[in-house]
Amino acid sequence: MKNQMQKGFTLIELMIVVAIIGILAAIAIPAYTNYTARSASNSCLIEAKAYANTAITELNLGNAPGNPRAGGACQGYANAGPAMTLASSFTATPRAPGTGTVTCNLAVGGACTHAP
Repeated sequence: MKNQMQKGFTLIELMIVVAIIGILAAIAIPAYTNYTARSASNSCLIEAKAYANTAITELNLGNAPGNPRAGGACQGYANAGPAMTLASSFTATPRAPGTGTVTCNLAVGGACTHAP
């Protein structure tokens, strides 16, 4: 009779591989969650800065700025729209998973900051 050689992995080897994958997932998932939250907040910051630049341009041309567009990276704006002046500031709130608020001040050239 011929001896057949067994091929494959032992149970211990498979358990070690599963444990390593679990450790890597435990590190990667929180890092990914933080990455997506920062990305959403930065997208709102960029969108708010673009709106601030547009509002400043319109005000310098003697026109009233339009309302910010809906459905973008920011879920809502406060104090933004046609009633703004060059001395105004407005705030925007990032869509989830973004956090905090974005504040833009037209009096200092439309500088925008994100506060957690």
